[in-house]
Amino acid sequence: MVLQNYAFRGNFELKTLLILSAIKADHLRVMGYINRLDNFDGQAVGKAAVKAHLYEEAFASFKKFNLNVEAVNVLLDNLQNIDRAMEFAFRVEEDSVWSQVAKAKLRKGLVSDAIDLFIRANDGTHYLEVIKVAEDANKYHDLVKYLLMVRKKTKKPKVDSELIYAYAKIGQLGEIEKFLLMPNVSNLPNVGDRLYDEALYEAAKIIFAFIPDWAKLAVTLTKLQQFQDAVDAARKANSLKTWKDVCFACIDAGESSLAQICGLNVIVQVTLFLGYIYIYFFSTVILSPCLEFSIY
Repeated sequence: MVLQNYAFRGNFELKTLLILSAIKADHLRVMGYINRLDNFDGQAVGKAAVKAHLYEEAFASFKKFNLNVEAVNVLLDNLQNIDRAMEFAFRVEEDSVWSQVAKAKLRKGLVSDAIDLFIRANDGTHYLEVIKVAEDANKYHDLVKYLLMVRKKTKKPKVDSELIYAYAKIGQLGEIEKFLLMPNVSNLPNVGDRLYDEALYEAAKIIFAFIPDWAKLAVTLTKLQQFQDAVDAARKANSLKTWKDVCFACIDAGESSLAQICGLNVIVQVTLFLGYIYIYFFSTVILSPCLEFSIY
């Protein structure tokens, strides 16, 4: 009646009901109805077709009404055909569709392809997942490209910090130095500690010098066998622990003259420390009781 009677051809509800009924009772007619009819609820029909495992019919319904994200998700999630999804994405050229394909690529571990598609989609919303998967796969060159895109869209400490780390992993120390001179929201102390812990000492040196954190810079310089610079940094830090750390490093390396300088400063620091203890002891244990006694 709906197909043959002109009075019913424009009836949105009846045409939708016809297809939904066919999905439940007559699967073979569903695709024909979707192709022949217009002006029905493509969203409802597509969802019902997915539930009935009529995935080609669902794809056809979604595509007919330009519900392209839903359509590509049928290809990716139900038909599991990423090649068809790519072809469809090229055809519709929508950022949201490219994003769905990118996520599917990422789930499959195709990190480089996924990142290229996220960049094509101009989609930086999934940066946490991308960072984790890219680092697990050691895809730091690709990660740098992605993070440079993301930081144009959002200012997040995680993004800027991971960009510095990625630069360090691929040995682009010059890019780190340039980046530090630009406005950024990276967590430099955390990045520096991470680089040091992973023995990326040249990159850690740049970070600690920029902050500056003289104590950590001094220890980092000893790892790089740059002992004179380490002593200079220890002098600026001027703490007992730093002098001791640099002193022992110099002794281990046979740098006796530098070790002597550090040792003398250790003595000075210890002497000062003992002096403070003596002052505290004198003022609290001896002087205070005497004052109290004199008052009484």
